[in-house]
Amino acid sequence: MSEPTITGRQQVILAPEDIAGRRRDVLEPGVNYVTLWREHKSLAGLMELDPGAELPEHTHGASTHHVWVVAGSARVEGRRLTAGSYLHVPAGVPHGLEALDDGCTLFYLYLRSSSQEGRS
Repeated sequence: MSEPTITGRQQVILAPEDIAGRRRDVLEPGVNYVTLWREHKSLAGLMELDPGAELPEHTHGASTHHVWVVAGSARVEGRRLTAGSYLHVPAGVPHGLEALDDGCTLFYLYLRSSSQEGRS
């Protein structure tokens, strides 16, 4: 299934088999993601981290993250997050993440306000 094209206000409905069939992209070794929705530079997706995989610390100047742990566990800022945990990272705040021994799956929103469309 190809990624949905968003033009204005449009529903995107994906069943588990649709999501399973979507292309996974590699962000870092052991870190894969699948985009579920995109509009301009905002997006929603699933990120899958193998046990021990890391997202090195980085910053997004104009976008905010909302992250929910769907499965497994991760460490952020020295704190263990398990399934059901939520994390918000404001624009401009350095952040990173380490998957623990069971790996983790995250649902995330990467949102850019309309006033920040031209920035990264």
